[in-house]
Amino acid sequence: MLRELRVEGLAVIAAARLEPGDGFTALTGETGAGKSVCVTALRAALGGRADPGSVRPGASAARVTAVFDPVPADVRERLAELGIPDDDLLTLTREVVPGGRGSCRVNGALVSLSTLRELGDGLADVTLQGASQRLLRASWQRDLLDVAGGGAGRAPRARTEAAVHHWRDAEAALEAARRAASAGRAQVQRARDLVAELRPLELRSGEVPGLEAERVRLASAAKLAAAAEAIAEAAGEEDSGAADRLAGSAISAATMAAFDPPLAEIADTAADLVERLRELALDARRYGGTVVVDQERLAGVEERLDALARVARRHGSIEEAIAELEQAEALVAAADGGDDLVARHEADCAAVRREAAEAAAELSRLRATTARRLEREVTAQLRELALPHARFRIVLSRSLDPGGLDLGDGRAVRCAEHGADDVEFRLVTNRDMVPVALDRGPSGGELSRLALALSASVQEAGAPLLVLDEVDGGLGGETAARVGDLLAAIGAGRQVL
Repeated sequence: MLRELRVEGLAVIAAARLEPGDGFTALTGETGAGKSVCVTALRAALGGRADPGSVRPGASAARVTAVFDPVPADVRERLAELGIPDDDLLTLTREVVPGGRGSCRVNGALVSLSTLRELGDGLADVTLQGASQRLLRASWQRDLLDVAGGGAGRAPRARTEAAVHHWRDAEAALEAARRAASAGRAQVQRARDLVAELRPLELRSGEVPGLEAERVRLASAAKLAAAAEAIAEAAGEEDSGAADRLAGSAISAATMAAFDPPLAEIADTAADLVERLRELALDARRYGGTVVVDQERLAGVEERLDALARVARRHGSIEEAIAELEQAEALVAAADGGDDLVARHEADCAAVRREAAEAAAELSRLRATTARRLEREVTAQLRELALPHARFRIVLSRSLDPGGLDLGDGRAVRCAEHGADDVEFRLVTNRDMVPVALDRGPSGGELSRLALALSASVQEAGAPLLVLDEVDGGLGGETAARVGDLLAAIGAGRQVL
């Protein structure tokens, strides 16, 4: 969940700190106070759009920091894959510079905007005046539909994923067997040589960016630690640091405020700065503690990068080398399998094709049933949210594919690990209109209420944090009370802002 949001130099906000609690939190204030700016800031910290023109006049940059604790298991696993330091807390930092590109950091490590956005997707669902990070994505709509099916939906999805994976493996093995049957001895020997060259390297797609980032950190470890310690010493209380010097002045000012009340506000601001300086020193020391000077590891990383560079030069890229290795391994295995290998693979492929088709058909039937139920529930929710003519629809469709699967109706359709269905959410709020895709018609307020209705109907879906901007805009009376009831109900199972 979101423990803390710090915003500096963004739009109307010079400096702000927000600490939402568990469950449901309402951020309120008069027009122009900066409520939506806080939500925009959070979205930027999660990898969303950040406008350089929104930097506060006079500020050199806008900086947003979001701190999460606990960290979802899937996000923690991704941090490990990326080689990002894993702290008890997860700290996302986004800096926006006027006319510049700015920077993104995760637990102090520089990352790309796409990486920040990927991690942010696992932490929060944000609907910001009609712009939802997930709601418009077809893949998210499909996943939510499966989650809405409960345990009965997850099992067919898992069976379909496994069956389609086996089917594709069987198709690849059959193709390799056929190639091997017609391949010459020299071709098979080249495949054996390629396997001997590449298999010991244990190539992994996407490994290079993580290693390059780790090399930069390791090579700069001593300087990074020294820079963090310098900040800690300058900001902290030891040896007349800024916090120590300011604390004494703040206490004196607070004492004198009784003689002139306007001084009290200055004294309070000074006390807040003392606390922020202490936190800055603590953050700097915490970051410094994550920096490790390890020359042996640095040498190993550089050696690995050199080896991968040689592979990329020879084969075009690491991904191409992995693909060539898989083809070579299949060819060698097929060549060693004997004359009847093609027949065995044909039989295996037919069997797993039937299994995949049966699993995908079962998943499609369940999705159709779940879709009709979810349509009724969400439509009823929307009509209680001042959308009396709302109709929510879920359209399931398939794409023909001669090489696909027959799910029982005599047509071969495209089928992936997630099944054969394309899922599209549609909405209409006008009595005389027909439901349209979410990116073609609904307003920002309507999308916010749809997100609220979906969250209430499918409590298990979504990230740990749900953020809704002005979901109650223009509402009052019983409708506003209903919105509050829904928000409180959702807040019982996840954090809501």
